[in-house]
Amino acid sequence: MLKYKFLAILIVLGCLILSLNILVTGYEKFQELNEIKEKVKSYQMDILNPTIKSPGTYPSNTAKLLIPKIGLKCWIRSDTVNAYDSVYHYPDSVRPGKNGECGLLGHRTTYSGPFRYIGQLKPGNIVIIEDYVLSKRYTYMVTSNGEDIRWDYLENSIEFEKSGEPRLLLITCYPPGRKKAAWITHCKLVSVSSLK
Repeated sequence: MLKYKFLAILIVLGCLILSLNILVTGYEKFQELNEIKEKVKSYQMDILNPTIKSPGTYPSNTAKLLIPKIGLKCWIRSDTVNAYDSVYHYPDSVRPGKNGECGLLGHRTTYSGPFRYIGQLKPGNIVIIEDYVLSKRYTYMVTSNGEDIRWDYLENSIEFEKSGEPRLLLITCYPPGRKKAAWITHCKLVSVSSLK
């Protein structure tokens, strides 16, 4: 009989130790999850807050520019102008979908030349920005192309408006392969939808 009591006590102690181990592991995992949530929340605040001007407004591989008419699919970045298969988001312009002007700069002849066929765009063509952090698709429509060529852009830098309807400016060099002027394609926001 004493043998069975001792065995029962061992089983109960084993169950208690196992339960405590499960509780401690669960608590540690819960703490890790909260730390990850805080990091994600901090990252989202950096992305959503347009007043923050830091490299990483568009970290690599978080947003794409799509222009079906010219077969363009490339990444949007804010850390460098010179990246392959990418265009540059001007940090002093607004983010897509916000009131004002969102500016994207792309090369025509270097770094994979994402804007090499930009001259083929006509009013009414569609330009899409997919933001994977916010899970949003911003659809713009070209309103003018080739009518805004700024010969003095080196002395008078392009300043982006922060108010008015949401607009997109696609900016590249002109003539192709030269830096004598800035060619600007103007677009207006026509819809915002979810990527999910």
